Amino acid sequence: MLNATQRIFASILFLLLVSAMITGGALARLNGPSAVGIDGVRIFSRGIPISDGQFIAQTGNSFHLSELSGSWSLLFFGYTYCPDVCPMTLANLSRTWKRLPLDVQAQLNVVLVSVDPERDTPASMAPYMGYFNPSFMALTGNPAALKTLATEVNAFFARVERDGDLAYLMDHSANIVLIDPAGQYRGYIEPPLDPQRLTSIIQQLVSMPR
Repeated sequence: MLNATQRIFASILFLLLVSAMITGGALARLNGPSAVGIDGVRIFSRGIPISDGQFIAQTGNSFHLSELSGSWSLLFFGYTYCPDVCPMTLANLSRTWKRLPLDVQAQLNVVLVSVDPERDTPASMAPYMGYFNPSFMALTGNPAALKTLATEVNAFFARVERDGDLAYLMDHSANIVLIDPAGQYRGYIEPPLDPQRLTSIIQQLVSMPR
């Protein structure tokens, strides 16, 4: 029979093995089929299909991810009550947008995927996005659809409780997810997301063969 120390060691070993299996699976998706990484940008050699999830846009209309097809899309996970990362990211993306030629803007979607559907309704998302850039889009949806999308593009989010029913925060990824014109997951951009760097990255993206 195992003594207390042996049981604790066995439990730790089991947890490490499970963690390695989960991490290995995530990395296989993150790095496959093959990827080129330069300056915090990882581009897959070919796209990875994602589900055609149904969401709600800031207009109040239903929106399927397949509607993003035809252009490069920059997705980032966040929420309108975010105190720091989200407004900073949107501000940098707005500054980047203004630096882009009109023909590049025409080939690009910028999309906030709200992970806080309880508070982020179309009525709250529309003015929030309009403040930063009227050309940008916001989507939210039911928790299952949001979880599926996040899992498929190696993103994460989690609710962090605080005092008060609606005083919670949402922990979430800070990377920008790249969806190619075929509507497939094609890579990601890591922070820092300064406008000069983003402008260069985006111009290279839209010039890639489709």
